Amino acid sequence: MQERVIEVPNSVLIGEIKKAIRAGHTATLRVKGFSMRLFLESQRDIVKLAPVRPEAVKVRDVVLAEIAKDHYVLHRVIRRDGARLTLMGDGNIRGTEQCLDTDVVGIATEFYRKGRTKPDRVDSLKWRLYSSVWLALKPMRRIILGVYRRVFV
Repeated sequence: MQERVIEVPNSVLIGEIKKAIRAGHTATLRVKGFSMRLFLESQRDIVKLAPVRPEAVKVRDVVLAEIAKDHYVLHRVIRRDGARLTLMGDGNIRGTEQCLDTDVVGIATEFYRKGRTKPDRVDSLKWRLYSSVWLALKPMRRIILGVYRRVFV
């Protein structure tokens, strides 16, 4: 059976995801955009989101957050100052977003990458190492992402 793909506007999709997560459910979302590259590719990879208490969000978590009215990003938390979170996409070399921990819609718990049916879990050693190494390599992102774009994309 062939998979049917329906593209839904973000305003509708995110609204439904927010409802599901507020009700205590998880939701899956196909990634759109390149701000989380190297690890996640647009239109290829899928993220599973789960509810999270605002105070439980921590540095290295990947969250879906509303950074402005009806403007959402799936980015990594790189800093936390009280309730204020600073977010940055893994594929960004500069530029951050700010939001409050109460603006977080959900937290990523798994990623389905490259068409695989087995997820990469965020609590796995692989993911924790990736997150730590990638954050430490922030000063070299421009070079790494440049090589990646020229060789693999």
